[in-house]
Amino acid sequence: MTAPSSPDLALIVPCFDVAGHLPRFLASVSSLTILERIQVILVDDGSTDGTHGLLADFADRHAQVQLVTQPNGGPGAARNRGLREVRAPYVAFADADDVLAPDGLSAMLASARSNRADVVVADFTNVPLRPYGRWKRYFGHGDQQVDDLTRWPDLVFSASVWNKLFSMPFLRRTGAVFPEGVLFEDAWFSIPALLSAHRINLLDRPVYEYRQREDGSSIMDSLRERADNYRDHLDLNLHLLDVGSRRGPGARRLMERYAAFTYLGFLRRLPDAPPDLDVDALLPDLGKLYGGISDEVLREFVTCRRDAALQTAARKGRLGAFLADGEERPTAGARLPDDGIWQPLPLNPAVVAHGDLPRYRRNGDRIELGGAVSAADGYGLGSLWTSSSTPLSGVLDPAVCPPRIVHGPAVLQTLTGSTLNVGALRMSGDGVLTLRLPRIDPRPGWADLSAMSWPLS
Repeated sequence: MTAPSSPDLALIVPCFDVAGHLPRFLASVSSLTILERIQVILVDDGSTDGTHGLLADFADRHAQVQLVTQPNGGPGAARNRGLREVRAPYVAFADADDVLAPDGLSAMLASARSNRADVVVADFTNVPLRPYGRWKRYFGHGDQQVDDLTRWPDLVFSASVWNKLFSMPFLRRTGAVFPEGVLFEDAWFSIPALLSAHRINLLDRPVYEYRQREDGSSIMDSLRERADNYRDHLDLNLHLLDVGSRRGPGARRLMERYAAFTYLGFLRRLPDAPPDLDVDALLPDLGKLYGGISDEVLREFVTCRRDAALQTAARKGRLGAFLADGEERPTAGARLPDDGIWQPLPLNPAVVAHGDLPRYRRNGDRIELGGAVSAADGYGLGSLWTSSSTPLSGVLDPAVCPPRIVHGPAVLQTLTGSTLNVGALRMSGDGVLTLRLPRIDPRPGWADLSAMSWPLS
């Protein structure tokens, strides 16, 4: 097999010390249905294990595979190096510890060619299964074209690059590059691209398996346990606010929503931040970040009074004193509800009752739920009231979020025969129940809560 002189698309893969994952990933590359039409660019980013040997052997066996070696510079530098080698009109990215669907790239390429899209955004699956992102609400309705990103506001939360296909002329025209030496480089690249794109296609099929590392070493598995993440994500959000401002009010609001939603988890963790994090050094830029987000946007993502207090303190430059005083810190000791007494679950505005009102009761060491709910926006189940990265109040009033004392796993089944979804329950110190639920496949219908039960831990 000879390398294509004019490949249809390029696939860039940064690789650093991934020898244990490469055989599975490279097997998925070999299984691509359009492999003979792809320029595969493997970038060995200064690996110290057996990665280079595996990549070299694979490149020797496939003429369309190009191996590039450089000193370690991080994934941003590796992807930029790969971009300089691209000879194709489209480019996609993959990480070497994940798996490509056999027909995923061909489907994205066909979608892009159908209307000369600047960006194609596809679905993906998580292994093991776990919830992932507000943007998932737009999938499950068939392929779609995004003509105005402000009408698809949650799409900007799809920050990864490995579920996307980009037009190379579009990237060159906009000067898109990855930042180097910082984390969250995907968001630095893909979110401005979404803002700049004139044509975005949504491909309603999974093209990629995002695989959680068994040892928990991936960045997303330890998002708020690493001190550097607090600074890097803060810098990212300040940058995106600036990008949004330069593109007009609609884009600015999208970036305010992104910043308010994605940094809230870091803000909540500041009282118990990693010991090597210099919180005082963050305070000026935290004030700048929250001072640049409108009250209306901040309120959208608040799920408890403490959220609002933290955001207000950051906005007014009083966050340092707030944290030092331990203001509104959780109180110890949980007071559980009386055994066997049904209590109401106040409805979040994003959901409505479907028949019996939601309620819960304690049954020994378990919590039982009754009633039924459906999404208020009409998009189907789980489209607005679930999330993977922020503990929303579920069916609870978002103004109620006392200290989380008692918690346990949850299993929710929607329609008969549908997927079981694992979520989490938390009981506050004064007996108020809150839920964190995963994304539910958006389909017409309602959620029967009558069989839901949680063990208390």
